[in-house]
Amino acid sequence: RVLYPTKPNSSVQKIPVVGGTPITTELATELRTLTFGSAALMGAAESEWLGQWFDFHDADTYQAYGLRAPRFGTRGFIMCVQGYVLKHLLFNRRGPRSHGGDPAEQLKVTIKSQEDSLVGAISDILWKAGDRQMAVLCLTQETSYINDSATYQTDGVTEKIHTFEFKKQDELTFWLKKYLFEFLGDETEGVLLLLYSIILSRGFEKLAEDMDGNNVTLIKKNGDIHPCLAALMLTGRATHYLHNGIIYEGGEDEMAKPKTGILTRGEIGFLVYQRRSEKGEFINVGSRLKTPALPVWIVLGSDSYGILFNPNRELTRDYHAENRFDLYYYNGHFHQTTATIITIDTRVQGAMEDYETPVLEVVIHTKWSGAEINWNETTPYI
Repeated sequence: RVLYPTKPNSSVQKIPVVGGTPITTELATELRTLTFGSAALMGAAESEWLGQWFDFHDADTYQAYGLRAPRFGTRGFIMCVQGYVLKHLLFNRRGPRSHGGDPAEQLKVTIKSQEDSLVGAISDILWKAGDRQMAVLCLTQETSYINDSATYQTDGVTEKIHTFEFKKQDELTFWLKKYLFEFLGDETEGVLLLLYSIILSRGFEKLAEDMDGNNVTLIKKNGDIHPCLAALMLTGRATHYLHNGIIYEGGEDEMAKPKTGILTRGEIGFLVYQRRSEKGEFINVGSRLKTPALPVWIVLGSDSYGILFNPNRELTRDYHAENRFDLYYYNGHFHQTTATIITIDTRVQGAMEDYETPVLEVVIHTKWSGAEINWNETTPYI
């Protein structure tokens, strides 16, 4: 049988997955319980995640850098991957293209660049989750190892998983290139496979430590990701707390309890505005996520995920570059057919915020307080 590339000029081909360790009922149950809350029934949240793969806009177009995210539930997850895709597309190259030229042209990437950046993104996320010492990759084979029972309802994916463990990142990257069709191919389950791979790379024990006794599922009932999953993808730790370092809380009559936040400066940033968290608390984001190494920020505003970025790396290296600058906003929605470029001017006092202020502007002001924001003739849509 002849196996063809999934797209013209693509190097991605579907080949049989060989080797690995077949999944057990115990592992499948633990994975689905942590992720969705139960393995006994298929809920709406899990249905939101089935039949989802990574899909770029057409190559050599102005949105070729972007991963499509048509479903609300998986959008936050895909946007976190998008952050690492931009890292590899814009900031891992040598030569002047990383630092100058027309930004729009920089973003008109080829099919090969799309494929290489997704491989690099997945590799980085898994290696970081495994404390840069190991990673686990989930791939599927044809055989299903688990049947329906009173405690487990099959979903058609989890039961077919084989796990592969790696001790070196270059070996992980090689394997991802070989089996990229599992993530990028049409009609595959790449999004769910990556989620499971992240969980197993971190390990259940470390995840429990990271989550500090907070008994939540990584995927909410509406299918959206919990912010601690975004933190895991961006920092390697599934912490609920986004402040810098460790904060101790407790009254005089009780032992102060440590709340461990972000311990090192992130590569990719995270900006959050929620009117209230699920526990009625405001989410405090520290400078280690507000001022990342790269000018790329995942943004979460009132339950809506997107990404802000600038192709100029100097934006996070030289504070003078933050006087007046542009940010691209992208959220993967199929309605977004042209680039949204927002101009930020920190030298000018912007309008006071009120209930009619676009959510994205409120999110931006958590980083650049009081700055003037110009949508450049685009009608604000978030």
